Amino acid sequence: MNLKRSYRSLVVGVWAGVLTTCLGLATVTVWTDTRDYERTIRDARSTAEAVVQALGQEANRLVSSVDMLLSAAAARVDAHTFGASPTYTRQLLSGLMAHIPAVMAVRVLDGTTAGVLFGQGGVGAEGRSTDAELVRAALAVGQSELAIGWPTRIGPADSWFVSVARMVMPRPGETPLVAVADLSLTELQRLYGQLDLGPNGAIGLLRSDGVILVRHPYVPDKVGLSVAGGTLMRAAAGAAGGTYEGSASPIDGVPRYGSFQRVSGAPLLVTTGVSKDETLAAWRDGVRQDAAVVLGISTVLVGLGFGLTRALTRHRDLEAEARRAAGMLSAGEARYRLLAENTSELIVLAHDDGRRSYVSPAVRRLLGYTPEEAVAMRLRDGVHREDLALLVTQARRLAAGEPQVSVVCRARHRTGGWVWVEGAFRRIPGAAPGEPAIIATFRDVGERQRHARALEEARITAERASQAKTDFLASMSHEIRTPLNGVIGYADLLLADRTLPGRHRRYVDRIAAAGGALLTVVDDILDFSRIEAGGIALAEVPFAPAALVDNAASIVRGLSEPKGLALDVALDSAVPDWVRGDPDRLRQILLNLLNNAVKFTPAGRVAVRVEVEAEGGALRFSVSDTGIGIAPEQHGRLFQRFSQVDGSIRRQYGGSGLGLAICKGLVELMGGAIGVDSRPGAGSTFWFRVRLPACPAPAAEEAEGRPAPVRPARLLLVEDVPINQDLARAVLEADGHGVDVAGDGAAAIEAVRARPYDLVLMDVQMPGMDGITATKMIRAMPAPVGRVPIVAMTANVLPAQLETFRAAGMDGHVGKPFKRAELAAAIARHRADGGGPVPVPALVDVEAFAQARTLMGPERIDGLLGMLAAELEQRFRARSGDRAGLAHDAHAMISAAGLLGFTGLSDLCREIEEACLAGADLPDLQRRIEAARAAALAQIETLRAA
Repeated sequence: MNLKRSYRSLVVGVWAGVLTTCLGLATVTVWTDTRDYERTIRDARSTAEAVVQALGQEANRLVSSVDMLLSAAAARVDAHTFGASPTYTRQLLSGLMAHIPAVMAVRVLDGTTAGVLFGQGGVGAEGRSTDAELVRAALAVGQSELAIGWPTRIGPADSWFVSVARMVMPRPGETPLVAVADLSLTELQRLYGQLDLGPNGAIGLLRSDGVILVRHPYVPDKVGLSVAGGTLMRAAAGAAGGTYEGSASPIDGVPRYGSFQRVSGAPLLVTTGVSKDETLAAWRDGVRQDAAVVLGISTVLVGLGFGLTRALTRHRDLEAEARRAAGMLSAGEARYRLLAENTSELIVLAHDDGRRSYVSPAVRRLLGYTPEEAVAMRLRDGVHREDLALLVTQARRLAAGEPQVSVVCRARHRTGGWVWVEGAFRRIPGAAPGEPAIIATFRDVGERQRHARALEEARITAERASQAKTDFLASMSHEIRTPLNGVIGYADLLLADRTLPGRHRRYVDRIAAAGGALLTVVDDILDFSRIEAGGIALAEVPFAPAALVDNAASIVRGLSEPKGLALDVALDSAVPDWVRGDPDRLRQILLNLLNNAVKFTPAGRVAVRVEVEAEGGALRFSVSDTGIGIAPEQHGRLFQRFSQVDGSIRRQYGGSGLGLAICKGLVELMGGAIGVDSRPGAGSTFWFRVRLPACPAPAAEEAEGRPAPVRPARLLLVEDVPINQDLARAVLEADGHGVDVAGDGAAAIEAVRARPYDLVLMDVQMPGMDGITATKMIRAMPAPVGRVPIVAMTANVLPAQLETFRAAGMDGHVGKPFKRAELAAAIARHRADGGGPVPVPALVDVEAFAQARTLMGPERIDGLLGMLAAELEQRFRARSGDRAGLAHDAHAMISAAGLLGFTGLSDLCREIEEACLAGADLPDLQRRIEAARAAALAQIETLRAA
């Protein structure tokens, strides 16, 4: 097991390494790809920023040149009033326009009328329809910056231009001038088209209000489109420049990383954008390549893991042979020393004479010594003296040839304290002479020892508490049952007196009822104790549910009729006629529920119903009443021990509070469930369900038991309480027995020595010598005195106490308070003379056999008789003392015998089965069945011959 666990740990370690490596590789790859992703985005933004800065500078130069041109044009027109030459003005402007290819035309407008004062190129002196609006815009912005007009398309080739204007401040009292230049957007479009930001890159020139003037890639229909409110314009609000990461572009739907910059001196915005998909394409290819590499490497590692696992498995199978390599310890000492010096367990190499040649450094942590000090230390100085003998014994076992021994002992710590250690000693196979022959490992088990000690103390405490409870229960039961024996016994004797007056009989009857009620409480407590201790064994016999329920209802009807309560019984038609189970325990449950229903129902009715559940086929018994009912919040307390709904219930109705707890225990012992449905004032329904398999009806019904004539016996009554002596003597003598009385165990021993007895009725708890000791001393006497039947007659009735009686040599038990019938049955069962010669009952019912023969025919009945004879030959040959085997054989023959008319044999088998289960005398049972078996075989032979 240790070898398997070790290799399992290695395999777990291999796979842990494989998985850790794969996970680490994946983690590093993800980290690298994430870093590359961030760098890729950063590079794209840097590219966009660099391009936008270059374009911004170019736009600033263009605006500055146009501004200078417009200022010059306005100045020359203003100079015309002082005689300046218009021709020179045209020449000057033509020269300036030649240096600015984007300028198509220049004109100077009257700031009041928007009329053209001077024109160069384009429309010349005619002006444009948009000039008036442009003049207003220029006057509105003043001299702070240029005014930009709306883009205009000209010509069939989708050429665009935009007009820009600057207001020139006039001299005082004069009309302001507005210089206007028409800029070719197509020229700027051609310039932007020369830049490469990728197939889906974008460059644009926009007015500050978001109107597109120039865009590359060129989309004619998008010139003049406003993108106000988009990601770009939100990012550019109030900013001179920056970057943005937009969603899909409203122009072409392409998402981009972008940058923008405002143009100085004009309400213009230059923007660039790099396609997200193009930017990340190379990164995505790298990620896919990395994933393929990681997957490939992981596959290789997993393959290696499987290979190592197979190799380790093979190595484990070869471990036994590999252990011979331990003889080469000296050759590999350096490697093993490295391992030993780095392990947490203390390792010791020793010789057969006790010398230690090596102690690992772990001794410092474990015991506080240096390895050198531990090597030099004597064994008796390092081990607790109480553990030294155990250690020496284990060492001798190892020397005698055992391959490995272990020991738990206390080792001395350098500080003077003691440390609990566990040592494992193993011989080194093939050790050469002079080399270490034993390897030992030690580890600290102090915490384990403390836990074990705590658990042992807890176990002892629990056992003491359980024993205290058992002792209290036994004492309580004995102390109550002893006086109760007198109360109930004498009440029974008085009730048996036919001359007792009616009034006195009523008083005695009430005394008997009160005693019976008290006995019920005591029996409830004992039943619950038996359930808790698992001391109840369920019977498994055929019975009729209808008869069981009717019997229980008949018993309770005597309580319900005086209260005027109707008691109804209803059985579902699906309920089987016969089932297998424990009828006595089921009757006990039903009587408890019925008694409660009658007790708590002042008026109305009580109903018992039995039905088969549709799901599962279990039998459901329910007892309903119209009584006081129970609040739902109190339902949980009903099935707890010593629990009732409230204190007033106990005061008004009495009871121990154990009845329903016992019912619950018995139902659960049968594998069923119990519950209640009730509301205050609406009555209650207590139900339980159990599985009782259907079975065929027994071949012959068990006859009602009638008291048989009693043959007088010589009895010895051993009892110390005078009232119990008088009561038992009166009951026994009334049945015709001769009775001698002994007051304690010592007197009983003297009595059995003095004369022979058919039976000894022995009390257990007596002053002086108790009944257990007396029984043991009687059993130690020679025969026939030592074999006298002894029956315990005591109030001690707990399962453990009954086992003590049997162990002491007692043959049976009668509990106090005893019932006359039970006492008579115990005497008849155990008396030494057996009650006379072994009787053989009439085995065959002639009429029943004749009917079976007529029904089945001679040949069939002859075959069945042969089968019955064969069964009888094989049955009832159990070894002496096999009570269960005898009961099994008797049970098997009940139906077979009854079917062929052997009703006497069937009845005897049923009686023997019940007697075996009740613990009756086994030799007497075997004698009876052997006699009946021989008679039955003879009878079968006679019937077959006829």
